[in-house]
Amino acid sequence: MNYELNNARAEVFCFESSGEVKEYHVMIHAHAAGRSFQQQLDAVLDSYEQLKSEHLKGATAVFKRYFLSDVANQADEVLLADTSDCAKSIVGQPPLDGSKIGLWVYMQTHVTTRQLPSGLYEACHGGLRHLWNGSAHNTAQNSEYQTRLLFNEYIMQLAQEDCTLAGNCIRTWLFVNDVDVNYGGVVAARNKIFFTQGLTEDTHYIASTGIGGKGLEAGVMTQMDNYAIAGIKPEQIHYLYAPTHLNRTSDYGVSFERGTYIDYQDRRHVIISGTASINNKGQIEHPKDIIKQTRRMWENIAALLSEADCTYDEVGLMIVYLRDIADYDVVRRLYDERFPDKPCIIVNAPVCRSGWLVEMECIAVKKFNNSTLPAY
Repeated sequence: MNYELNNARAEVFCFESSGEVKEYHVMIHAHAAGRSFQQQLDAVLDSYEQLKSEHLKGATAVFKRYFLSDVANQADEVLLADTSDCAKSIVGQPPLDGSKIGLWVYMQTHVTTRQLPSGLYEACHGGLRHLWNGSAHNTAQNSEYQTRLLFNEYIMQLAQEDCTLAGNCIRTWLFVNDVDVNYGGVVAARNKIFFTQGLTEDTHYIASTGIGGKGLEAGVMTQMDNYAIAGIKPEQIHYLYAPTHLNRTSDYGVSFERGTYIDYQDRRHVIISGTASINNKGQIEHPKDIIKQTRRMWENIAALLSEADCTYDEVGLMIVYLRDIADYDVVRRLYDERFPDKPCIIVNAPVCRSGWLVEMECIAVKKFNNSTLPAY
């Protein structure tokens, strides 16, 4: 569903099944037209309130991410304007439609939210507690140390909720300032932390996107968002590999899963990590060709979705990362042709390997029936 609102446009995906909880992914794009950042922010927030009151009645935000064109000068205004009680991520990844701000909101009905003493935000329904966190950061001396501190703090937060990184964390996002320089430190720290937490190529890793993005403060080289589920059972979690198209990330020294799906009584959630134009030997496919890289990326994601018995029809959210802003028009045209109605944002954010021109992550949800599993 697409809505034209007051100086903004919204794309909305809705999932509804036999269970109580209805889910929405909402992507709001400000109309630029020479408007200041404050005017665009007001348009986005006013449009969000209008959607809630007129079209998404009873829905509560459990996670928000703001994509900003100049985070150093804009983040404070966002924090002052948005006081909602949910996890908020603010990242310097300029929207490439000419606007200064984009907003993704994940919403649910029949849910209560609150910030916990651990600092994590809880969305509670049924017997499970969904734990979200946004924009975690510090200003330690380098990207490796910052990443190590981020994960150590998160592990302690999870422990306060009787959770562990290996058993409960479903998804992380790592936003790396000057990714070509600082990503190596992020990888080194994550590999070491994961090993100490029992996360290896013989057990499992965690779905993740590691991508270029500026943090809230000067000196932040790595910023993290994360999502965990307290009460999740091991048999609910499955990992996606698509070996015909992709290799294991450990083959080239990094530690994340290509994708994860989680089964509940009435639905299946599919979380696809940042995925680029790569083959099953770990090599870049179609160097320097943005059109062919985009199509190979789509093919790789389709293979991952297929392992979870899904297609693009069930996808409710797409986030697309471009290294070169000059590629925007051609990539936008490709997406408009193939996915005209999907909630989607295209931002400027270099991928972790310079030869990758484009990367995409997505989230899908489909109906599922297994009465032995916990309800969502």
